[in-house]
Formats: sequence, C-alpha cells, structure tokens
Amino acid sequence: MKPIMSAALLLVLAVPVADRARAASSETFRTDGATIRLLTTGLADDDGMLRGALEVDLEPGWKTYWRDPGASGVPPQITLDGSLNVESARLGYPAPQWHEDSYGAWAGYDVPVRFPVVFTVGAPDRYALIEADIFLGVCRDVCIPVQARLSVEPGSAPDAPADKAAVEAAFAALPAPAGDGFGVTAARLDDAVLIVEATTPLDSGEAALFVAGAQGYLFGAPRIDRAETGAPAPGRTVFRVPVLQGPQTGAAPLTAAYTLVTRIGAVAGEINLP
Repeated sequence: MKPIMSAALLLVLAVPVADRARAASSETFRTDGATIRLLTTGLADDDGMLRGALEVDLEPGWKTYWRDPGASGVPPQITLDGSLNVESARLGYPAPQWHEDSYGAWAGYDVPVRFPVVFTVGAPDRYALIEADIFLGVCRDVCIPVQARLSVEPGSAPDAPADKAAVEAAFAALPAPAGDGFGVTAARLDDAVLIVEATTPLDSGEAALFVAGAQGYLFGAPRIDRAETGAPAPGRTVFRVPVLQGPQTGAAPLTAAYTLVTRIGAVAGEINLP
C-alpha cells in the first residue's frame, strides 16, 4: 500500500472545472489524478429507491480503492448531511484488481470507474436535493485523500439520456450474485489464515478472490493453494487468506463480503462463519 501523506498537506477539496449541461448530475470536480462527478437517473420509485452513480475518471497511472483498501487506504465514502428528503446512500463496487508494490498488496482500480449508488428518498412524491460529501483516495507515487461536496437535484432532468446510460452502465458492471457453480462453497479459520474454497466455471481461467474485512478482521491478499486446487473436482480453487488482524476480544462471528473474479466474469456474495 502506498503511503498516504499528511491530510493537512494533501487533503484536496475538489474544485469545479466545467459547467454541467441540463442533467440530474453534479458539477464535475477535479483533483490531482482524477475528475469526480455524481449523477442520478429517473425519479425515486414507490419504495423511495433512486439509482445513481459516482464517477471517478482516473488519469493514466492513477488508481483508486475498492471497498476494502487494506490497512491504510481510503475507500470511497458518501455522507448526506445537508440533503433534503434523502436518507441514505448505498455504494456498489465493480470487480477490482489486485495491485502490489513495495508497501504490500491492495485492491482497487487503475482505469476510470463508476460506483453505482442506490439513494433512499424519504417521500418519493416530494422535492429531493442530494448534498453529498465524497471522501476517497487516489494514488500514484503517494495516495491522496480527496474530499468534495457534490450537489444533485434528481428531479431537474430525470430523463437525460447521457445520465441514464452512465447509471445503467455502472449497475451493469457489478458482479453477479454468487450461485451454484460460481462462488465460495466453504470457508474456515485456521489460526491466522482464512481458508476459502470456491467453484468457478470450467475454462474460466485462474480466479482471483477479494475479501472485505469485517467484525474486527482485516485480511491480506489471498494466495491460491496449488496443492489443494483442482481436487477432488475440476473448477475447485482453494485460497489461503492471511488474517492480518482479528477481533481484540477473541474469535467472533464473521460475515464478510467477497468478490470472485475470472476472465469470463465476476460474482459477489458473503462468507459466513459462526
């Protein structure tokens, strides 16, 4: 993991670089290595669900983080203080890649990425205003924590074609739900290692696993156990995931989100340990 320099020196409040056309999207904001935009499409449904996306347009050579950035990174975060009639925002995460440098391995993205967002609107038939405080990290030689406030009026242009296409593309890029034949089939803790068994479709190539820390656990980069993989059935992969940190009070139940990636696609699910 590349070091994050002092927030006092490098915390960047992004500044606008261009006016937006009429659309349900924020101004575009620029920081070192990236431009950032928040957008929505359509109106909230009867349950108050409103779809949107957080765009992070990375410049060549720059990276940003997945939901679990490791020991010292900054995952993308949204808070909604100051919003009107908007209660919550839930981020989704496209399949990441492993990045390794002299500081260790971490999960993230090295190309422009859209994080899908589901907003909850309290009263779908009333005016809503999103005032979103965005906090994330972008990295090149060092990792820079970036903060920006992005404002969106979802009802201003809910049918804008470009916004609709961008949001639909963000959701389409999400991993599919794990299921029979593609996903984690078993997991257990063995001292300082989480052992995970997964099944992938035949001819899908070598799999990569990403496990997000939870309940006081912090995990390192999984390694394939070559001696166990492929037995007793083709398509079976066994991963050994280092436990870098555990709960201070001893063993605890674990529900950890995971993403399993192959060359033919990715799935996401949860690992549950008693």
